[in-house]
Amino acid sequence: MALIIDNKKLAEGIFLMRVSSNIQAPRPGQFVMLRPEGDGLFLARPISVMDWENGVWTFLYKVVGKGTDAFSRLESGDDIFMFGPMGNGFGRVLPLEKTRKAVLIGGGMGIAPMYGLAKALKKTGAHVKIHLGFTDEPILRKEFSEVAEELVINVGGYVTDDVRFEPGTVYFACGPDPMMRAAARKAREAGAELIVSLESRMACGMGACLGCNIDTANGSKRVCKDGPCFRYEEVTGLGE
Repeated sequence: MALIIDNKKLAEGIFLMRVSSNIQAPRPGQFVMLRPEGDGLFLARPISVMDWENGVWTFLYKVVGKGTDAFSRLESGDDIFMFGPMGNGFGRVLPLEKTRKAVLIGGGMGIAPMYGLAKALKKTGAHVKIHLGFTDEPILRKEFSEVAEELVINVGGYVTDDVRFEPGTVYFACGPDPMMRAAARKAREAGAELIVSLESRMACGMGACLGCNIDTANGSKRVCKDGPCFRYEEVTGLGE
């Protein structure tokens, strides 16, 4: 069980929720399973960890169905079921301390894991540039500018159009499928290193239900258990 600290509306249908819990601290790129406490009507939903500090967890989410709509009605002091952290983070693919120059690309709710990743990279002394793409109103501009040397915002266009891919820089991306495919194509053309965090529907989050399986160069993989972070070359069809 965890306790809601606050649950703020940032834009239409978009909320930032902070939760207090003493469960194991996450690594950048991991997620948790969340469900309103005592509500057996909904399966727990996988939500990326945006930030963690001293037992306070921050989650960014968009209302897209009954489950996330239930989240949006939670208030300070309410209980919430929280299980995790789950999955393999960015460090599973590449030790973050080996990254000297990083470009982070986030689109839509895919901006969430980029924040915690940027904080972790900054602590290692890496140079961090962040590209964020939004359909409408930008959010969290101030927060992201505080964890990067440079922040580039794209509204209504293609965030990958603003990114110059080149060898010697490590690129990280999370967002809608078209954005991810475009990033992978540009990385392949430039011979650049790209690590992706995949978004997927999940029922259990532990790899038991096989509902989030994807095809990879090394056979079938589960986004929840084997990912969500992969080198883009591993994911079949990405970048082709």
